[in-house]
Amino acid sequence: MLKKIDIGKTKFSDLHQLFNFNSHVEFENKKSRLFPIGNTNMEVPTVAIFLSSLSAVKEFREELFLTIGVKKIKTANVAVHTYTELEDDSKTNRPDGLIVITSGKHEPIIEWIGFVEAKVATKQVDIDQMERYIKLSRSLGISNIITISNNLATNPKQNPIADKLKGKVNRFNLYHWSWTYLKVTASRLIKNNVLQDEDHVYILIELRRYFENHKKLSNYINMGSQWKSVAERINALPLKSSIDNFTLEYAVNSYLQEEKDVSLQLTDRSNMHVELIHSKDRFSELKKLLNDKKVFISKFMINGNKNKIFSIEIDFLQLQIRCSVEVVIKTGKAKSQTSQLIRMLESDSGATDSMLITAKYPYNKIKKRSEETHLSKLFDEKYKKVSEYSVNDKAIGDTVKSFEIKTRDIINKQFFSAKNFVKKLEDNAEVFLTQVMVNIKDN
Repeated sequence: MLKKIDIGKTKFSDLHQLFNFNSHVEFENKKSRLFPIGNTNMEVPTVAIFLSSLSAVKEFREELFLTIGVKKIKTANVAVHTYTELEDDSKTNRPDGLIVITSGKHEPIIEWIGFVEAKVATKQVDIDQMERYIKLSRSLGISNIITISNNLATNPKQNPIADKLKGKVNRFNLYHWSWTYLKVTASRLIKNNVLQDEDHVYILIELRRYFENHKKLSNYINMGSQWKSVAERINALPLKSSIDNFTLEYAVNSYLQEEKDVSLQLTDRSNMHVELIHSKDRFSELKKLLNDKKVFISKFMINGNKNKIFSIEIDFLQLQIRCSVEVVIKTGKAKSQTSQLIRMLESDSGATDSMLITAKYPYNKIKKRSEETHLSKLFDEKYKKVSEYSVNDKAIGDTVKSFEIKTRDIINKQFFSAKNFVKKLEDNAEVFLTQVMVNIKDN
């Protein structure tokens, strides 16, 4: 037990003993913090802490502003100025923040300017309030508003409230950042060693800690109070039957939140940047998929690599979550191609019994794919040195066009649980990412 410090010899990791703490970790909980926790859970201090961090960390602000198309954020001699709670003359309009981007050293000029309106907890941006802020912005020559809330957006350029303001946002830009998106972005920059200044690392670590402990900031953990009845109605329908509009819209709106959260949670739980691939009108795309096929399909890309794309399929009729990826191996014939696939997956593929492999063949007009085979069976066949793998079928072709790797989880009653559905979906996605996608090599 340490009784006294011997300068130049005492280990820092032993310092907790001097103050009767059980461990160094327990002692670290007493560390002074840049952002206090507990009395800063309301909107104004939350926005102030975020905007201050945005101003302080160059890489953080560049990452966020580039996603909404503000390219001048990387211009030489650019500066970001942030303010909170600016009232208009009538004192009825009070946006939570203002961000100003300027360029030039001696007499800076404004390159971009926008208001910030934020919500915490379950609060949503108010339409009437937004209409007033748009009117105020236009009167001041400002054409940008960024909203921030727990609500997730498919893309920062696609503000969730924009559709409700049709006709009132012409030549006006509405952007949206969720608190989860900001938290995950901060962590991703730290993990990827993007930050060039150790003080910037410290600030973003503290910002992440603040967000993590904030009582009114959260990611998407619940499909909503009507998910059970909505999912049960869809499950009871024949495949070709149409779904009523309320059920369709509720299911799609809930899933829009969840599929974006999947990409954020996977990014946060791994060392990879997982991005949702989507069309401009994702709502209509999902609505058609659900009505026509009773499924949702989401595609995700890893680290911006178009050769690393996997799919998640949500099947309302079979109550299944399916993850899949198509792997192309260009060298060798069918058996050699299969051996190369096995080598990719055998090092750290985890629960191989749950993985199904299908070989897809070109040219043959009658049959173009093999039957599904468990990956564990292919492992056995390799070690037993059989003459031909079970996915290889010379009657179809001697070269495999691509392999499909799939997992299938039949979750039954948990499909109808608003919370369990989210957990099962994100757990399945994480397993597929860490047991399959990390092992797929570019060919």
